[in-house]
Amino acid sequence: MSLIESDGKIAKEILHEFQKNCNIDNDDNRNFVLDSPIPSAGWYFAKLFLSGQFVKKLYELNSDQIDNSKGKKFEDKFVYWLGIKFKIRKCEAHIKIASEMK
Repeated sequence: MSLIESDGKIAKEILHEFQKNCNIDNDDNRNFVLDSPIPSAGWYFAKLFLSGQFVKKLYELNSDQIDNSKGKKFEDKFVYWLGIKFKIRKCEAHIKIASEMK
């Protein structure tokens, strides 16, 4: 398994665990979708989509951690918090908000 495949697998495992903690399921990909990685300029990029409901539930359960995360705006704090959760589990993916989502 390549590093890219491994990172995607870890990210999905983390997000599935978050869903369980939030008491929501993802049978029809309503809460999150992780696109397949696309190579560009020697790097691989994949888009991760999170539903507003999923983000809201995650915030309700982790508000202290998210509020104390690095960043000025909520979006920055949330992305930083999620990135830390990925790193703790040895996922090397770097997360940022796509310009079209700002």
